[in-house]
Amino acid sequence: MRSPLMVRSRLRSSRCKGFIMTSLAILVAVTLSAPAVFAAEGDEHWSRQFPKPAQTTQMSAATGMSDGTGAPSVRRVKWHDGKLWFAGVWEAGVDARDFSKKLTNQSWHLWTWSPERGYEVVAFFHTSHGGVGPDGVIDDFVFLPDGRIVVGGEFMRLDNPGGNRYHGVNALAVFDPGEPGPDRWRPLGRVQYNGTISPGGSIQSLDYDPRGDCLYIGGSFAGAPLELPMRSNAFHRFNFKTGTYEIIPSGPGGAHPRVQRIFVDTSTDPSTIYIGGTWHYLSGNGIEPGSTLSTASYSTGFAAWREDVGWMPYPADFPRDGAGKADGILQRAGDFIAFDSVVVRDFLVDGDDIWIVGSFSEGKDQEPLRGIARWDREKNAWTDPTGRGGVGRDVFSIEKAEDGLIYFSGAFGGRKSASEFYDGFKNGDPAHCVVAYDPAADTWHTLGPGLSSKVMPEVRLASNGRDIYFIGDFNHIGPENFGDKAPADQQSHYIARWNPTVDFTADPPAVEKTNARYVEHVPTTAAPAGSEHWSRAFTAPERNDARKVTGMNDGIDTPDITGIAWIGDTLYFGGSWEAEKGTRWFAWSLHPERGYERLAWSGGEGIQSPPEGVKAIQGKLYAYGAISSHSGIALYDPAEGSWSQVRGTYRGQEVVGNSARGGTGAVNDIAFDERTGDLYLVGNWAPTLEMPDVDHPLDIAAALRIDADGEYHIMGRDLKAEDMNKPVKGIYSIVLDTAKDPVGIYVAGTFNFYGPVPTTHARMAYNVARWDYEADDWRPVGHGNFTHLSELDVGHYPEGLPGLPARTHEPGFNNYSGFLQEGFPRVRALALDKEGNLYAGGTLGIVDRDPDILSRHSKETYGLARYDAKTDTWGPADTSGGVSRDVVQMTWLDEKRLLLTGSFIYDEKWNQLHNVAILDIRTGELSPVGGGLLREGQAHVVGSEVVHAVKGEELWFAGLFDHAGVNGNAMHAAPTVSKYIALYDPTRILDPNHYLVVEPVESIKAPTGSSSESKTVELKASLSEGEGEITWYERRADGTFTKKASGESCKATLRVAPGSGDLFYYVSVTGPDGVEGGKAPVRIPVQ
Repeated sequence: MRSPLMVRSRLRSSRCKGFIMTSLAILVAVTLSAPAVFAAEGDEHWSRQFPKPAQTTQMSAATGMSDGTGAPSVRRVKWHDGKLWFAGVWEAGVDARDFSKKLTNQSWHLWTWSPERGYEVVAFFHTSHGGVGPDGVIDDFVFLPDGRIVVGGEFMRLDNPGGNRYHGVNALAVFDPGEPGPDRWRPLGRVQYNGTISPGGSIQSLDYDPRGDCLYIGGSFAGAPLELPMRSNAFHRFNFKTGTYEIIPSGPGGAHPRVQRIFVDTSTDPSTIYIGGTWHYLSGNGIEPGSTLSTASYSTGFAAWREDVGWMPYPADFPRDGAGKADGILQRAGDFIAFDSVVVRDFLVDGDDIWIVGSFSEGKDQEPLRGIARWDREKNAWTDPTGRGGVGRDVFSIEKAEDGLIYFSGAFGGRKSASEFYDGFKNGDPAHCVVAYDPAADTWHTLGPGLSSKVMPEVRLASNGRDIYFIGDFNHIGPENFGDKAPADQQSHYIARWNPTVDFTADPPAVEKTNARYVEHVPTTAAPAGSEHWSRAFTAPERNDARKVTGMNDGIDTPDITGIAWIGDTLYFGGSWEAEKGTRWFAWSLHPERGYERLAWSGGEGIQSPPEGVKAIQGKLYAYGAISSHSGIALYDPAEGSWSQVRGTYRGQEVVGNSARGGTGAVNDIAFDERTGDLYLVGNWAPTLEMPDVDHPLDIAAALRIDADGEYHIMGRDLKAEDMNKPVKGIYSIVLDTAKDPVGIYVAGTFNFYGPVPTTHARMAYNVARWDYEADDWRPVGHGNFTHLSELDVGHYPEGLPGLPARTHEPGFNNYSGFLQEGFPRVRALALDKEGNLYAGGTLGIVDRDPDILSRHSKETYGLARYDAKTDTWGPADTSGGVSRDVVQMTWLDEKRLLLTGSFIYDEKWNQLHNVAILDIRTGELSPVGGGLLREGQAHVVGSEVVHAVKGEELWFAGLFDHAGVNGNAMHAAPTVSKYIALYDPTRILDPNHYLVVEPVESIKAPTGSSSESKTVELKASLSEGEGEITWYERRADGTFTKKASGESCKATLRVAPGSGDLFYYVSVTGPDGVEGGKAPVRIPVQ
């Protein structure tokens, strides 16, 4: 029975035989018996259709690529659907959207060329303006059967004009050209499981397996957080059926393994996956085979894997104890460009034949070979197929063409200096960056005179039928043609085309000197559901603005709001806002008739530092935080308009605020029991009150109860840090269960040990604790975490660690990407339902180490967790597995719905939430609220830290945002400006544009030729319900709007350029209350 790895050769060789005789008649063959004889005939088969553009702005289908600001660096090239596709990085020097305009600092990462449309840019990025797609290099790409494109490279961000900007992307993305919405570029997988999985690294190779519906991913990365050999080191796959990543254990090993090429062979069932790159060993237990403990196998730079077989090394049985060891298969080529290790850059599986190319030399005690090798099954070794010892420098590409010839391209025969060349073949035979091999005749061919390269070139190739395209560091055909004095008719600027069946001197290619005009993707989807419930009243105040209710301006600095609360008809804010030059507000209010008023400001009245939060209790405002002027907590009485300290006594001595000396420390949260009048304070402060009748009287928790009579009560022993060498600890949240008598008390934050000193591992309470009245101290909430359970602690906790062990970083692992406090867990918010279940939000995560990543998704959660009172365990609170970043506040809307706000942009499945969500605790569904709260700049690196207050059906929000529901960059709906404050009322339509009906606009024709023309179009709109004034606008190039007309119609005068895409006018409605809706785009189709 034939090996499944050998099936394809018979098929491929039979297909190519029909083309061999034609190729032999055109190319000058040199047999292996006479390796020194080469001829340069065939020069006529170079098309020379890619001359240097006269200017950067004059690139077209009839030119090569320009030098631009820098030469193109192409990492991968493919022919697909009538176009050459290039991936890499190229600062072309012209705007990707308009080639007639020069532009620096814009890099192209994915672009195409075709004879009909010229150059078109798919992905590009500008250092200050952003762009389309990834913000970094694309190394490889693959086309999926459904029309989508997957790209991998070195990037962490995806830009979608008019849509969302994705941060935290780990080097892998999907582009869907058919997506009707604005977000055509998206990550693949989940927030914590995407691309490389581990933050950092790069993805250098991709291939798709249609049999298994899987994407195979290779590069340089640590992979899923596990110890070797289970970690998906440099190689894993994404399963489209399950929507998750899968580990392929015992992958490439060594100091810095890299997978640089993947090929999926579907001729076997299941498919065989071949990989090439840089490594020395794989399979087994992942230990270097030189160790006596190892069960791994040497397989330098190349291997295969199949689902039912596992890893298949080359060779399969290389001895562990041989003199060559890791160098016995292949060695580095010390005189190549990549000289420090073996690099297999590309390979070809051609039925029974396997070819590899790259930077390498023969293994120890083997026959010489450089840069090109073929697997010899009889010798069970890589051998030299050239008969010349290989080539003189690195090979970058290999591909088999339609006629059966195998083409190679690289640095061999390229320039060492202006007048010196590297060897073509290792024995000195000439070859300049390109050669071909005829398997039927077993002969090697030069392609005419070859290419005239730059110094230390990289040259890659792609084939389309018998057309072979070469791309890389060259500007001319023929090595003698170099520099500015070379003949213009020999130019081939970074692209060259070879076809052995065409005489291009007699029949030069006819190509139009044009490029297709860039067409911006305009979404056809509607605004997010519920966006009509956002108020439009909170636009930025303008100069001499008479309105009292507006958004907040930037003042001298952006407002940093840490809490809001309603008392009567006034909304109160706590935080920091330099609303006046030289004066920072720490507390202020918004009244519908008086507008914004300061309550506490620097050098003035009230608290003298920013609070951590504010809460309304019995008609008064409590501000708490690191407020030294009031010992951590202050009281504002709206009726009196005055501030006061919170005072009381402890065992006869007077106490102020949190009791710390000098007002130091911070109160992080407070809670009030309306039944008893008790006020609870938690936070971080140095103890001064002493616990009586104990050995360590100052060993007390940063938690106090102040009863209705003002008497202070110490609440147990200190909740201590897990690592005493890094004493980061604190209580950040508290919630009361007032349905119990006495009241149930729960606190959460960053801590571990409870009880008296000295600490012991028998007393752990990770991050969440409850008050035990019988013990008069704190006790853990929950148990069952085995992921972080040390062998030393198994005896103490046979049922798993207690509390919520939510480590954000584990030694040796890169995980919990994107949270605000990555070094330590921090539970910042707590909520309690009627069944006694707790909900925790903040920098936290429940993680699992199951090698089956799919099974992890039912157990893991990030940013949000739920405590099940019946099972006394912690787990996910929602079906998606949590959120992308911290939840900072939670409030019940009713018994089943929990309002969440914070700095999260997505749920764990990349569904957009934008800092606001509602959790249905019955279904576990996490729902967006009208599109959420957004920043036009989309700088997600800085968290929005959204806080909220609920007033009946009205949901009020404040934080670092400037739009609600629809962002300022939207091209498919009217943006909703909401500067740092927002109102959402699901019972009311708050959008004045809601009943606006715009009549369809007839298309206009674009002019032919090179001149633009003036066109007039009549636009019409009306209101289906209600009253309001319709206003029409034109948008200037700088983004500002000019009012053009009022009423139900407008005659728009437009300047239409040849090849122009659709044009836009804008319309809005101003309601009877004077509030104007956003400026909705009106598309004017251009044909």
